[in-house]
Amino acid sequence: MARYTSIPDTKLKQLSLGFYVPGVDLSSYDPARLLQSDEIWEQIAGLFLACEVGDLSALHRIPSIIKESDAYLVWQAGTNLAGLAGNLSSVKDVFKPFEKDGSGTEYFMTIALGQTLDPDAIEMLLTLHNDASDEETRYQIERELSYLLEDTNGPIIRGADESIESEDEETVHIINRQDYFPKVTAALSLVRAQLPVPNTPILGGKVFDVVKLARRLLERVGSASPEIGRIHRHRLIFEAATGVNCAAFFDSPVKLNSLQATAILETFLDSDDVKRFVPGQRYFFGHPVGA
Repeated sequence: MARYTSIPDTKLKQLSLGFYVPGVDLSSYDPARLLQSDEIWEQIAGLFLACEVGDLSALHRIPSIIKESDAYLVWQAGTNLAGLAGNLSSVKDVFKPFEKDGSGTEYFMTIALGQTLDPDAIEMLLTLHNDASDEETRYQIERELSYLLEDTNGPIIRGADESIESEDEETVHIINRQDYFPKVTAALSLVRAQLPVPNTPILGGKVFDVVKLARRLLERVGSASPEIGRIHRHRLIFEAATGVNCAAFFDSPVKLNSLQATAILETFLDSDDVKRFVPGQRYFFGHPVGA
C-alpha cells in the first residue's frame, strides 16, 4: 500500500481554530488512513474528515486521541468537533472518561456543551459553575451561557459579582451566584417559551437558524465595534453547519478581515444553499445533527 503524503503538524494545528487548513486539501485524504497514523494531528484530521462526510460515529474516538496529549490545541480541536458535530449525549460520552480525574477538563467540556446549542446544556453549565474552583472555567461558563441566551454582551456575560473577604487571615473569594443564577434561569424561561419543542437548538436567545445566523454575522462583521469573541464563535458555528470555508475571516486571532468575511457571507446568502437549511435544526457540513 503506497504511503500518503504526510501533513506537517504546523499546518494541521489550524484545525484547533476551524475546519479548514490553508494550503491543504484535506478532502483528498482518506480518513481511515489518517486515523491509523501515529501522528496525533493526522488522527484529528481523520476524525474531522470522517464527520464531515457524515460518519458521526467517529466522535467516539475523540477521548482515546486527546487523552494522549496535554497540548491545549489538541484538546481545543477535539472539543470543537465534539460540540459542533455532536449532541448533548455524545459530548457527555466524550468527557465521561475524564470525570473527576483531576485533569481540569471541565473547561473544555464547558465549551463543547455550549456548542451543542441545546437549551438543556444550560442546567449542566450552571452545575459546572457552582462546582468550578478556578476562575478561568467559571468565566468560560459565563461566556457560553451568554452565547446561548444573549444576542449581544449583557448581564449574563458580565457574570457573577465577586468580592474578596478575609477569614482568619486567609483571603476568600466570594462568588455571588444567588443573584447571577436567577438572571440565567429567567432568560432561559423566556427562550423556552418560544421553542416549538423542548430541545430545539438556540443561539443568542432565539431559535437557531443557519440563514439568520449568516445574516446576523454579516451585520456583526460590518459593525464599527464588533464583538470579536462572539464573531469567533458564530463563525465557527456557521462554518461547521454549512461547510463554507471561513478561514479568511481573520488575518490573526484578533484581527478581523471584514471585507473577506463579508464576501464569504454574501456569497452564501446569494446562493441556493440557503434552501438546504431549516430553522430549528443543527447541521454539520450540511448533515443534520440529531438532538
